[in-house]
Order: sequence, then C-alpha cells, then structure tokens
Amino acid sequence: MELYRLAVENPSWTPEQARDLLGLDEARISELVSLLVEHRLLRPSQDSQYHYHASGPESAAVELLEADRRRLQDEQFRMDRVRDEILSLQATYFSARQARRSSEAFDVVEDVDLIRLLLSNEAQRAEEELCVAHPGGGMSEGGLTRSISLDSIMLERGVVMRSVLQHATRHHAPTRHYVNEVTKLGAQVRTIPVVPRRMIIFDRKVAFIPVEGGEVAQGAVMLREPSVVDNLYSFFDLMWQSGRPFPVDVSNEQTEAKEEVREAILEALATGAKDEMVSRKLGISVRSCRRHIAEIMTELKAESRFQAGIFAHKRGLVN
Repeated sequence: MELYRLAVENPSWTPEQARDLLGLDEARISELVSLLVEHRLLRPSQDSQYHYHASGPESAAVELLEADRRRLQDEQFRMDRVRDEILSLQATYFSARQARRSSEAFDVVEDVDLIRLLLSNEAQRAEEELCVAHPGGGMSEGGLTRSISLDSIMLERGVVMRSVLQHATRHHAPTRHYVNEVTKLGAQVRTIPVVPRRMIIFDRKVAFIPVEGGEVAQGAVMLREPSVVDNLYSFFDLMWQSGRPFPVDVSNEQTEAKEEVREAILEALATGAKDEMVSRKLGISVRSCRRHIAEIMTELKAESRFQAGIFAHKRGLVN
C-alpha cells in the first residue's frame, strides 16, 4: 500500500527512491513491484522518463477480472443452452406418461432434495402468482429461511404472492419474522383456524401437494393437468377469502381469531376427537389446547369434552 501510494503521488518515482523512502531492501522492493504489476495496479511506462505508471483500482479490477468474467459468461450461456435442450423434452416426457397412465400429467417425487430443486426452479420461472397453503403451527427456522430466499426472488420480479397459514402461527416467532420480511416486499399473508393440506401453486399452472399422508418428507406430487390445478386453486381461494390478515395489530381482530380457534376445538370435541389430535390439527400445543378446552367446559358448564361439543351445537355456537 505504501509503495502504491508513492507511485500515485510521484509518477517519476524510481525503485531506488522507494527503497530509501520505505526503508526496504532491493529484493523486497522488486517483490512488491511484481505484486502490484500482477494485480494491474502498476504497469511498465511507455515514457522513458518514468519506470512505472500507476493505474486506478477500478480499471485494474476490470482488467484483471475481464477474462474471468468472459469465462463465467460463456459458462452461463452453456448452462442455459443445456437447460433449454433438456427442458425441450418436457412435453415428450409428459405426453409419454399420459399415454402410460389414465390420469393426466403428474409426477410423484420422493426425494426431498429434488423436491426443493423443483420448487426453486418453478420459483425462478414464475411470472404472475404464487399461492401457498401451509398447515400446522409454524415451519422450522431452516425451512422459513429457505422460503424467504425463494420468495424474495419472485417478489422482486413483481410476482404476486398469497399465503394462507393457521391462526396458531401468529404466536410462532420464526413465522412472525418470516411474514415481516416478505410483507415488506409486497407479499400478502392471511390465517384461518385450520389449513387442511399443504399446497403450492405457481401461475395457476403447476401445483405441488404432499403424497398420501400429508408429510413432505415422504414425497410430493407435482401436477400440471389444468383441471386439477384449477380445482386446487379454487380451494385455495376459498381459504384465502375466509382468512384474516397476518400480522394482526387490532386487538378485537386478535380476539376474533382466538374465537375461531375455539370454535374449531368445539367442532372437534363434538366428534369425540382426543386432545392430541385436536392440537395437531390446529397447530397448537397440547397444553394450549387443553387450556382452551377447560375454559370452554367451564363456560358451558359441561362435565365432559363430548358434552361440551353437544352443548355448543345446541346453543348455536358452532355449525
């Protein structure tokens, strides 16, 4: 740095001057000159009056990295060409599967890493809208971090994003952080008492749903058949229309959301569902579920959970 400063301040500098001013021996000066020349910060002068000419850092960086930039550009072109060539077989793939199966185009993917890769690919290709329905009390922090990364790519391109979560996620810190981040970019998030099944729909053309059992870890089904995707989209839109905005800042809306959770608990109690099943369905802890049940039984003066459900129906508290 000191040698570079000297070269910039004094264009007529000589290695001998540098040696005296910097207190370094000839070998060290020669080594430093070679280093600066290698990084394009010094270049031999065409003028016989000067030994070296100092270049600005920006121009040096451009010159030094130009070859790498061109290699990266060529590699990107090659990757795009290969991808286009492979994806050109997609129509053949699905038409062949249609000929082999009675159902329309779909694919069952059991590898979780491949599912993530497919979701990432569709996120990069999405042009209009992303719809997400996610059951449970909140995703893992790792899953939410991956979602923020993918969602940001789409939102910054102007893709509309709508997500439906369960009311329980309002009390899940990682989910609140995720919602705060994506809503800043224009995403819309609502909650309902229960999200029956997970689904992700891109541009009303491609949908992902879990395999039988509902666990993504067991695999997912990728659907492209228009009528099936449209049916899933209609179901999503019904959930969206009945949802409440997340986050909720108004206290009475928080109370209404809580009442909807309790209504869902009453519905489950009337069917004889156990506490663990109810809590899992609503995405809340068993402890919280039992606290709600105790409050409900006290208010209804019921002696059993099943009786509480029946009393609620008789009083018109649930449908």
